[in-house]
Amino acid sequence: MDADFLIAHHDRLAAWLSNGEAGSLDAFLGAHHESFALVMAEGEVLGLEALAEALRGAGGSRPGLAIRVEEVTAVAPGVCRFLERHVVDRSVVAERVVTAVARDGALLAVQETARRPAAPDEAEGGYGQV
Repeated sequence: MDADFLIAHHDRLAAWLSNGEAGSLDAFLGAHHESFALVMAEGEVLGLEALAEALRGAGGSRPGLAIRVEEVTAVAPGVCRFLERHVVDRSVVAERVVTAVARDGALLAVQETARRPAAPDEAEGGYGQV
């Protein structure tokens, strides 16, 4: 797992959520280990089937969404931490610090921690502009 993998993975998710591209959802879900678990920013834990069920009804629900993966850091073999930014119309609408664990080339676990996007005086170009 490296930055290229994480970027492509999140591009597939964004393609599904913004345009409803079914092949993108299949590719996104196919990158997860059968024992996958996601700890969402709110604390809810989803297994792979629960994640798939939640996403199946969300195709095209976020028009214009792009997901940016930045600041990828290898923490240990198969473990990365990165910043995930959800962007709509050049504005950051959500931001998370994420730790991902891979095993056998597939995502095994993801932990999301919500982070408030930068305020206007903290970010060049205004509130959450990218």
